[in-house]
Amino acid sequence: MGSLLEVKDYSITYHNKVLAVNKASFDLKAGEVLSVVGESGSGKSTLIRGVLGLLSSGGKVKEGKVIFDGKDLTSLSPKELQKLRGHDIAMIFQDAGQAMDPIKTVRKQFMEYTLTHQDISVKEAEELAHSWLARLHLYDPERVMDSYPFELSGGMKQRVAIAMAMAQSPRLLLADEPTSALDVTVQAQVVYELERLAKIYQTAIIIVTHNMGVASYLADHIAVMRNGVIEEYGSKDQVIFHPRSDYTKMLLEAVPKLKRMQKDSAGVTTEAGQLLKINEVDKVFQGRRKKEVHAVDNVSFDMLEGECLGIVGES
Repeated sequence: MGSLLEVKDYSITYHNKVLAVNKASFDLKAGEVLSVVGESGSGKSTLIRGVLGLLSSGGKVKEGKVIFDGKDLTSLSPKELQKLRGHDIAMIFQDAGQAMDPIKTVRKQFMEYTLTHQDISVKEAEELAHSWLARLHLYDPERVMDSYPFELSGGMKQRVAIAMAMAQSPRLLLADEPTSALDVTVQAQVVYELERLAKIYQTAIIIVTHNMGVASYLADHIAVMRNGVIEEYGSKDQVIFHPRSDYTKMLLEAVPKLKRMQKDSAGVTTEAGQLLKINEVDKVFQGRRKKEVHAVDNVSFDMLEGECLGIVGES
C-alpha cells in the first residue's frame, strides 16, 4: 500500500526570518497514526498547520513538498485547498472550542459543517451529531445541541469540536493537542475514538501532543521535534524503548509518575485551627425548557489552616 501523505524536506519560516520547521520529512499510510511530540515552541503545530495551508500571518513555506493522494498541496490554490478541507482532510485545533461561533447554537454549527461536507439529509446529519456527541461522553446530546457555546464548559466545547471533525470520517485527520483541555476519563474516550477512526475508516491521523502516554498508546510512529527539526523518527517501539536522541530520553524521563508520598512528621507539631467550613451546599441552575441542572448537590467539607484541598472530576 502506497503512502497517503508524504512530507519531503518541508521548511516553514515566519516573516522570512525565523525557521519554524526545518527540512521535515515523513510519510503516512491510510489507517496509520503519527504522534508528533516535543516541547512548546518546537514547531509541532506549525508543521501540521502548514500541511493544510493554515499558517498564521507571516508564515510561509520556504521549500519542500506535501503530497496528499498524489497531489502536492503546496502548489494548490486556496480554492483548491478549500475543497479538500473538512471531508478529505479535517483538523482539530488546540482549544478548538474557543473558535466556535458564540451566537449560533451547537446544532446550527454542527449541521452547517456536516451538510457542507457530506451529501446526506438533515435527519441523517442530526443522527450523526447525536451519535458522536454521545460517544465523546456528552451525556445529554439534545441539550448540548440546543446550547450556545458560552453555556458549555471548556471541556464540553472541546469535545463538540472534536466530534464535528471526527463525524466527517476524513481520510486524513490533523489533531493539535486535542486532549489537553480534557479530564483523564474523557481523554481516554477521545483516544479510543481516534483509534477506532484509524482502524474502521482507515483514517490517517497526525496527533500533536505533549503527552507521551497518549503518543505511546495511540501511535504507529513517533516524530520527536526540537527547534523546528525532527530529531528522531521511527516506530513507536523504537522511539519509546530504544531512543537514540538525548532529547527523546529527556522527554521520556520527564513523564510524571504517580508515587505514594510519605509525610515525614518527625519533630513537627501543628495546632491548626479550622479556617473554612462548607455545610450542605446546593446550587441549581434553571436550564432550557424549565429543566433544572444540579451543579452542586449537598456538598460538605472543612479545611484547616495550611491545608491544600484538591477537587477532581469530569467537566
